[in-house]
Amino acid sequence: MSEHTDSVPTPSASPTPTTRADARRGPARGGADIGRALDRHDRRIGWMDLLRGLSILLVVLHHSTQIVEYRIGEVPGFFEFLSSFFAPFRMPMLMVLSGLLVAGSLHAPAGKYVWGKVRRIVWPIIVWTLIYAGSQAVVGQNEYMPWEFGFWNTYLWFMQFIFAYYIIALLIRWIPAWVLIAVPFVVMFLIPPELELLQRFFYLMPFFFLGAFVEKHWDRYAKWLSVPLAAALSIIPIGVALYSGFIEPLWYAPLSALPAMLGILILVRLTAIAPDARWLAPVRFVGRYSLIYYVSHYPVFAALGWLALKAGISNPGVGLVVIFVVTVAVSTAFALIGRRMPVSLLFELPRRLWPARHDGAATASR
Repeated sequence: MSEHTDSVPTPSASPTPTTRADARRGPARGGADIGRALDRHDRRIGWMDLLRGLSILLVVLHHSTQIVEYRIGEVPGFFEFLSSFFAPFRMPMLMVLSGLLVAGSLHAPAGKYVWGKVRRIVWPIIVWTLIYAGSQAVVGQNEYMPWEFGFWNTYLWFMQFIFAYYIIALLIRWIPAWVLIAVPFVVMFLIPPELELLQRFFYLMPFFFLGAFVEKHWDRYAKWLSVPLAAALSIIPIGVALYSGFIEPLWYAPLSALPAMLGILILVRLTAIAPDARWLAPVRFVGRYSLIYYVSHYPVFAALGWLALKAGISNPGVGLVVIFVVTVAVSTAFALIGRRMPVSLLFELPRRLWPARHDGAATASR
C-alpha cells in the first residue's frame, strides 16, 4: 500500500531514483532521499506507483466481477478470463511493492515505526470494517458482532497481513530476508487447504520479504537480471497468466508461488526502466493513493450491486462496466479530498493526537 499524500516538490533537477537504495546514495546517484516507508516523502518512484495502481485497478475489476455475478448474473467470459489471467500477480505484486519499502522504514525508531503502521494501517482497518459492517446491516446481511472473528474477516484481510508482516520485519530484523522468504514458502505446503486464510498468510509472506530482499540487493538484482534477459524471460509471467486464465485459476495455490515470484521479478525489472508516460498518470495517481482506493472500493461497489439488483438491471456486462467505473470514480473523489480534515480521519490518524508542548511558552508562564 502506498501512503496517500502528495509528493513535495524538490528543487533538484536530478532524475527520479528507481529504488530506495538509489535514493539513499544521495544526489550523486540521482535524487534526494525519498523518505521512510509509509511516512510522508519528498520523491515518488513512478514505476512503483504504476505497478501499484494497475494492481489496485485489477482488484477493483475482480471484485466488480464478483458482485455482478452475485447480484445480476453470469458476466461475459472475457471478464472472467481477465480476472483469472491476473490472479497470480495481482495481490502478490502489492506485497512485493510493500516489501520494497520496509528497509527504509526500519531506519525509524521502533516506537515511531509501530505508530506509523498503527495510524496508517490499523486505523483504516478499524474504520472501514465498521463502515462495511454498517452497510451490511442496512441490507440485512450482518451476521457477526464486533467481538466475533467473522466481524473482522472482511476484504481488509490484505491490510491485516501487511501490518503483521511489518511487525515481523521489526521483531526479527536481524534475520536475513532470504530466510523469511524460504521458511513461509515451506510452511504454506504444510498447512491443510481447509485453513484457507492461514495458508494465504504464508503464501503471501514470501512475496513481501522478496521485495525487502530485492531492495537491499537492487544493484546485484539489476545486474544479474539485465533488461534484455528480463525481456527474453517475459514469456514466464505471460505463460503463468495464460495458464491461470485458460486452464486453472491460480488463487494462492502453493505450487504457483515460485513461478509467480519469478514473473514479478521480471515485471519489476522491466517496469523500473520504463519512462513515466503522461498517459499513464491516472494509473500512477491510483498507485499513489492506493490505500484510499483499496479501503473505499468494497463498500462502494457492494452498495452499487445492491442498487443494481433493486433497479432491475439484468445485463451483467453493462452492470459490470457501470459498477467498475462508478466505484473508481467514487474512490477517486475520496483520494482527492482524503488529505483534508475531517475526511482524512477515514484513512489515517494524525501524526500527533494532542498538540506538542512548547518549551518557550512554558518558560514564559513561570
